[in-house]
Amino acid sequence: MKSPKNTIWILLDSRKPGGIESHTFELAKGLVRFGKRVVVVFLNNYGHHPLRSLLISQGISTISLDGSFFSLYKKANQKKPAIIHTHGYKAGIYGRIVATTLDIPVVSTYHAGEISKGKLAIYTWLDRSTAALADKVYTVSKSIKENIPTKSEIVNNFIDTRNIKESHGNQIAFVGRLSQEKGPDIFVKLASMFPRHHFHIYGDGPCIKELQSNATPNVVFHGQKNTMSDHWKNIGLLVMPSRHEGMPLAALEAMAHGIPVIASDVGALSQLIEHGENGWINQPGNIEETRKLIFYWLTMSPDNQNKIKTEARYTINANFSQEKVIPKLIKQYHKLSHQL
Repeated sequence: MKSPKNTIWILLDSRKPGGIESHTFELAKGLVRFGKRVVVVFLNNYGHHPLRSLLISQGISTISLDGSFFSLYKKANQKKPAIIHTHGYKAGIYGRIVATTLDIPVVSTYHAGEISKGKLAIYTWLDRSTAALADKVYTVSKSIKENIPTKSEIVNNFIDTRNIKESHGNQIAFVGRLSQEKGPDIFVKLASMFPRHHFHIYGDGPCIKELQSNATPNVVFHGQKNTMSDHWKNIGLLVMPSRHEGMPLAALEAMAHGIPVIASDVGALSQLIEHGENGWINQPGNIEETRKLIFYWLTMSPDNQNKIKTEARYTINANFSQEKVIPKLIKQYHKLSHQL
């Protein structure tokens, strides 16, 4: 049986939770909230996936394919979605070619800001080289936009700000993939400078063993969390010492809970954080400056801390909520597809 022709496909290739997965979840929820039919299509089935479970819990349909170009072509030809919105390099390459072949409008969002190596570098080059096949290209930061060889538009990342409560926790935390571009090694070094305070790491990744072997006793590893919704309440300060970024959803979620962020000036973080007003931003790799900012936060008066927390929450509600971004995306979808 064919699905309704006014369906929006969100296409990605995903093994585990991450930034693209969080974005996909927020996008799918937001589109459904605004009355659109959505199916999230997993290009490959790697077994149990937390994102699939979260989507199903929200009543959002999913499809899992076998990872081949042919299976995507066959399913798209059968279901005839009104539009395909791709996320990630493999989904982008396959999705744009399939959509172009079947005359289905296609939108691609580029999230990655890091410099790839080896085989991944080839896929990244192909992904960017085929960007022109998309009917609309979005990027989540200016630095990513500069590396796309076709016309593109920056779109703010966004979250569902409804029912988000302010955090009253005091943990100093790192939230994200434990990989070199995210700078978890810098976070561990910072922890050694504050032996009387516990530093908390939420996430997993290729650097985990090295981090654990180098960490001082005040570093607490919480592992990968399918969702941070039950943990933000424990956090008082988020540190993001990234070497490369787009617009990390962890920063949006933290600030929506009134958790200030100390972040490297990479990707679109400077568009989110106004230094000294709703958080702090400094040059990537500047450990000493980051140490001073953490100490500054720890020694601020409660009143001054509350001012920062309030400004952080206001920033997200005013510029990075579903209400602000989803209608703009839907308007673009309508321009591209007469079926919506």
